[in-house]
Amino acid sequence: MSLETIFYISQSVASVAVVGSLIYLALQVRSAERSQRAIMQQGRADRASQGAISIANPELARVFYKGTAGKTELTREEFTQWMMICRALFLSGEDSFLQYKAGQLDQMAFDSYLAGVRFYMASPGMRAAWRLSADQFGSAFRDFVTALVDRTPLGHGGDAYAEWQKLVLAERGAPISELR
Repeated sequence: MSLETIFYISQSVASVAVVGSLIYLALQVRSAERSQRAIMQQGRADRASQGAISIANPELARVFYKGTAGKTELTREEFTQWMMICRALFLSGEDSFLQYKAGQLDQMAFDSYLAGVRFYMASPGMRAAWRLSADQFGSAFRDFVTALVDRTPLGHGGDAYAEWQKLVLAERGAPISELR
């Protein structure tokens, strides 16, 4: 075997090794991206769960109900609590929005966020809180949420409790007359 033949064989082996390394690297990058998205989603779920548990505190639950429904008899202290609850929700929403725009949040997770926004932005108190708070956020997020609010029909005071009661009665097979 000549030196030239050995050179060509070694170059061929090196080329195969480079291609194999690139394939391995691509698989590792793909796996790392999946792991990163899973961690981001887990963080979002944890943040939302902890926020919901905090609002379940009896005093904050009462303020959340009054604020969402747009009950104008909120005291100044309750109003401050309401606005801080909304600020936390809006900051969480902005984070989801920015993660989505950066490609760190997939479409299904973003659609879940949108469903929540549409639900809560149907309530008069949440809409009013957004209009008071909108200027505290980046223009892209502010424009996005404001457009969603403008397209979301106003609900009937955001009384999820009354809706829940109707659904429970319907699940039990209650007559239609009881559902009203």
